[in-house]
Amino acid sequence: MCGRYALRALLEEIEHLFAIKGSVGIPARYNIAPRQPVLIVRNNQQKQRELAAVEWGLVPEWKKEIGDKPLINARVETVEVKPSFRSSIKRKRCLVPFDAWYEWKPEAGRKQPYVFEPSESGVQAFAGIWSTWHGPGGDHWLETMAILTAPAIGHFKNVHHRRPLVVRPDQFDEWLQPHDPLPRGFLNAFDWIPETTFQYRAVGSRVSNVRFDDPSCLEPAMPEAQHSLF
Repeated sequence: MCGRYALRALLEEIEHLFAIKGSVGIPARYNIAPRQPVLIVRNNQQKQRELAAVEWGLVPEWKKEIGDKPLINARVETVEVKPSFRSSIKRKRCLVPFDAWYEWKPEAGRKQPYVFEPSESGVQAFAGIWSTWHGPGGDHWLETMAILTAPAIGHFKNVHHRRPLVVRPDQFDEWLQPHDPLPRGFLNAFDWIPETTFQYRAVGSRVSNVRFDDPSCLEPAMPEAQHSLF
């Protein structure tokens, strides 16, 4: 986790949850993939929330090259010490709006996709971090993000051993407020939204292809074709 997610909510829903004003409408997304533009909510220099478009797959500020493998997730157990993340977790935390995400589970020699959705539908927020990369010569401007994950501790383990961290609305301000240094026990102070508030189900293989980004990605998985006895 987390390698794909969806954001089908209307701009008005996002504005209401995050107490923010967007500037342009956004299309519904059913299969958001790494290296694609995504929306985040962060604090600007005036310490006010803003909606920003960045790329999914964090590139640390100090990197000389972007690299072939994007850093789409950051483990909460090591995010404070990993060189790629330790600057962002202190000063550049963000919220990542979503209303579903996908996991793949090995089953019968293939990977079966599952969609995870809130039991009560609506947009929510992954805990995220972001960074600005200027390139070795300082002539680039690329903003990127990663989603924080933790070990799965409940029914999620039936599908995947890790889960994304989801921030409660009453802790949005605390998450977005920068700290340097990070207070002791900062990450442990958050009451992440529990796994029990989400449900999951198997979906068809269409979502496994990044070319598809439409409601069919959420269609239920078809049962295996029955072998004829004759």
